[in-house]
Amino acid sequence: MFDVFYKGTKPNLFAFEKPANDLDDAARQSNTSHYWFIYSGNDCTNFNFDYVPVPWQKDFIHVWPSQWQRDAGVYLANKHTVQNRSWLFMADQILTRLPDETNWHTPNNIDKTLFDYSWHPDSLEADYEYHFGTQWQPAGGPVYRGTAGIKLVTDIKAFALADKTKWSIPDNIDDSEFDYSWHPDPLEPPYEYHFPTQWQPAGGPVYRGTAGIKLAYRQTVRALPDMTKWRIPDNVDTSDFDFSWHPNPLEPDYEFQFPTQHQRDGGPVYQGTAGIKYVNAQKIRANATQIFYMDFLNPESDAQFKLLQQEFPDIKRTRYVSDHLNVFKRIINLATTEFVWVVSSICMYEYFDFTWHPPEEQREMIHCFATDGQKRGDTFRIHVPSFSSQMVELELLDWFNVINYVKDIFVERYPTPIHVYDGDDLVSEIKHYDFKTPYVTFTNQKDLSLTLTNCLWSSKDRTVARVTRSGATCLVPRDIKEHLKTQIYDYPYLEKHSFINEYYNNNRFPGIDIVYISNGEPDEERWYDTLCYRANLMSQDITWIRGVNGRTAAYQAAARASTTPWFFAVFAKLEVDYDFPWRDWLPDYWQEPKHYIFNSRNPVNGLEYGHMSVIAYNKNLVLSHNTPGIDFTLSQPHEHVPILSGIAHFNQNPIMTWRTAFREVIKLKHFDATAPTLENSHRLDVWCTQATGKYSDYCLAGARDAVDYYNEVNGDYEQLKLSFEWTWLQTRFEAVKLRYGI
Repeated sequence: MFDVFYKGTKPNLFAFEKPANDLDDAARQSNTSHYWFIYSGNDCTNFNFDYVPVPWQKDFIHVWPSQWQRDAGVYLANKHTVQNRSWLFMADQILTRLPDETNWHTPNNIDKTLFDYSWHPDSLEADYEYHFGTQWQPAGGPVYRGTAGIKLVTDIKAFALADKTKWSIPDNIDDSEFDYSWHPDPLEPPYEYHFPTQWQPAGGPVYRGTAGIKLAYRQTVRALPDMTKWRIPDNVDTSDFDFSWHPNPLEPDYEFQFPTQHQRDGGPVYQGTAGIKYVNAQKIRANATQIFYMDFLNPESDAQFKLLQQEFPDIKRTRYVSDHLNVFKRIINLATTEFVWVVSSICMYEYFDFTWHPPEEQREMIHCFATDGQKRGDTFRIHVPSFSSQMVELELLDWFNVINYVKDIFVERYPTPIHVYDGDDLVSEIKHYDFKTPYVTFTNQKDLSLTLTNCLWSSKDRTVARVTRSGATCLVPRDIKEHLKTQIYDYPYLEKHSFINEYYNNNRFPGIDIVYISNGEPDEERWYDTLCYRANLMSQDITWIRGVNGRTAAYQAAARASTTPWFFAVFAKLEVDYDFPWRDWLPDYWQEPKHYIFNSRNPVNGLEYGHMSVIAYNKNLVLSHNTPGIDFTLSQPHEHVPILSGIAHFNQNPIMTWRTAFREVIKLKHFDATAPTLENSHRLDVWCTQATGKYSDYCLAGARDAVDYYNEVNGDYEQLKLSFEWTWLQTRFEAVKLRYGI
């Protein structure tokens, strides 16, 4: 058997075994050609030390492995060739290295009972420092000391134990399942490691360090609700909101705003000081806030209030009086929430979403929702503190700072009632109408289908608005009843911009009837044909009243022939003007029923006024006028319209010329005595002093004779009325011809 040398403790395998420092030292001591050199830390009980190398392997150093390495520290060497260090790694036997903690450093947080300290390095490698991993890191377990640099071992791992001494643990987390055995890689710089929660990459436990921050993702803890940092609006449903949310503690101290179903904010606010940041991690449902119901006493009001009350039991009802601003002031004094809805009974809210709210930057505004295209609508969301701070100084709601007119949501009003009336007296129709709604559309068009609306905010906003140019169809506010006397113009608030462009231009109404009145005038056929041509009408479109004896009877016959409340009366002396607006002019229904007198030109004396002109007669007034005064037209309500209707060719024969001048001057003298004006005096003077052309002498004679007759009877009204009678006039004319020699 070969000599046996050992290193370490004496193995007591053989009586002749000797200690040696290394292979070379053993070679010097050996008395046999080959020798054994063994490390005593192995279990060599069953090892075959009788092994003899075959001749062709006799010069090698034979090396046997352990359970860990190819070199267990058991060698069979040739003392003559050992210096060559020719290794031959054997596999026929495996030695068991015994545990030995002599060269180990084990951290305090390692469970040593679970680590196999029998591990050893390969003695044929450099003298590395071997680091073992744990369940968390590639290093951090026991360290096998060495001097030739660090090498990581992956064959076995150590088990780290929990150690909270280096941890900072937030108060708002549930760490019951967190494993504090985690540790950093000791071969990295001593970072501060932040662990995530279910919400953020940080916010869980923190493993303290000094070399900067690093995020760790191996474990996640559950954050717990912490209400100390939250501000919660009173109009949100928090039942499904998770208040365990928290910001990333590594970010600045932002104020985090959560969305609702309507806005990117409006939900709970996680308070901070470094500016606002919007969060989409959760969305919360906003609830409806307190609702006040402005009751306009319209027919639909009660039913709608009951429906709203079923969904919103706390809704409050308040009667609408005066204007929006005063009602709002009353409401704000009753409000118990930060925000209130103010809605109107005239609007339909079946599909309106009362959970709507503005973005945070608009929270102090009044939000106004359009009504049927009217941006100054009837539905409002109001911030109570802001309104309270301004309402004392407000004189108009429009002065509030600031009103936001919501563009993408509108509220439909209940249809404005349409009251269809017959006849010509809109003023009386309004006077006797029982208003149940803020506005009513009055019309004489039976087939009208039109939805109109207007602003209600203040009395000045509640204007009367035309729909047709005549005003026969118009939108009328309930407020007019307090002001109406004889005409709609008594009401102080009339709409400057009417609905005419919207409606009338697309619904052209026919004009008023034309009635031609003659009594045997020489050119009646000529001027009738001229009327048909210049009015651009066929003869069947014009009614001709012929030869009716008596002025009143003729006018009433014309009225009965008319199918419209007014009619144009055209007399057989008149050559109508090309530009007269037969189809464009309409009477003004906003005034009391009256006659409208246009201008005509006198071809003899050049005067241009209402004498012998076209007259738009009111049919009802004409038919009821059985005892006219000296002038049929002027003895009833009338108005002058400064539009030229034509040239009055009254000088067609002597009697017609004289008669026309006589009758007109009788009237002018009467008016000059009873209601003198400079204009009347001027006309009287011209009739008596100026005349040219055909039958001009008969014109002057008639005018001067009228003055003489007026003076003869001393202006007696009954005597003046004889000028109505054609027979009396004929007799007077014959006498005048003799007197003046004409």
